[in-house]
Amino acid sequence: MDKSQLTYILFNFGYISIFSILTAVVTLLNMPKKDPSLKSYRKSRYVLGCATGLMVFYCTFRIMMPLHFGDYIDFWLLSTFTLIFSWLSYASFLFLIETPRYRIKNFIADGVIPASCMLVAGGIGVLFPSIQKTMMVLFGCTYGVKCAWMLYTCLKEYKKCMKEIENYYDEGPDMKWMYSTLIVCFVLSISTIGVLYIPLLQKPYYFLLPIIYVYLTFKVVGFATKKIDIIRRKNIELEKEPEPVKKEKTQDLSSKISPLVDEWVSEKKFCREGLTIKDVALEMGTNQNYLSQYLNNCLDKTFQVWLNTLRIEESKSLLTSSEKMSIEEIGIRVGIPQNYNFSRWFRVVTDMTPFQYRRLHQSGK
Repeated sequence: MDKSQLTYILFNFGYISIFSILTAVVTLLNMPKKDPSLKSYRKSRYVLGCATGLMVFYCTFRIMMPLHFGDYIDFWLLSTFTLIFSWLSYASFLFLIETPRYRIKNFIADGVIPASCMLVAGGIGVLFPSIQKTMMVLFGCTYGVKCAWMLYTCLKEYKKCMKEIENYYDEGPDMKWMYSTLIVCFVLSISTIGVLYIPLLQKPYYFLLPIIYVYLTFKVVGFATKKIDIIRRKNIELEKEPEPVKKEKTQDLSSKISPLVDEWVSEKKFCREGLTIKDVALEMGTNQNYLSQYLNNCLDKTFQVWLNTLRIEESKSLLTSSEKMSIEEIGIRVGIPQNYNFSRWFRVVTDMTPFQYRRLHQSGK
């Protein structure tokens, strides 16, 4: 056995060890079995476990089989395997955020059909070597299009989920890690094909792949699923409410809700943390769906953006009139006690930090 063969075997054993641990963690660790509200969360983790388990199977297969099959078979097997691997990774995300209508039927159609077509097409290329170059182009295109489509689907559902959170919570669970992870996973998926032809990509690719999946496993295992479940169930409840929730004309909606909103704002009831749109609607004496419609259609703002804009406007007067009060104390006073969140929202609304705003108005006096 020469040095290159030994390196090849040791590398695959390393991958088998890492992804075996990830498979065990994501499918077995800290996952309540009896809570029905976590059904989709369990599906998400099982599907992600299938993805990491598939990596274990593939690396074991590579050790047992010859070092090199030939360019065509290598490309065929790699593109088919990574297509299934990427599909399972993206599908676990869709289950995680409880994408409406994403059921087992969709799950199978999204992956089994394209993978089966790749396997059948690959077998045809083995039987008819003259068409192998054409088939390799077909594999690459199918793989690229499928990964791009799954990324598009996931990002679209991510934006919907973020809007639902902003329409319900004052400060919802942190989900921004999902966006960056999806982009990185897509880049790695596309790089898989390039690794065969560009040696410079191999080392960073093989190094980054397990790191990304260790991070993904850590985030998924610790994900605040119940908060997301509350949002999803709340949307179902709104559709079933006995009170009419049909969309009203913008003018009629504004005339009904605007006075209630103005009165609530004038009493500065927004200067409390942890508010939900249900809390606010009850205090105003209206339906939370009407309030959501009013904010989205008449003010063009989600609940979270509207609420924190009011708080920041209130904090601006405190920053200039109460010079002895610290920025952190002002954040607490207006209902954003976390200093980081207060500074972040202040920058979103005013394009400057609270410190810059205070200094600017002090120098103008």
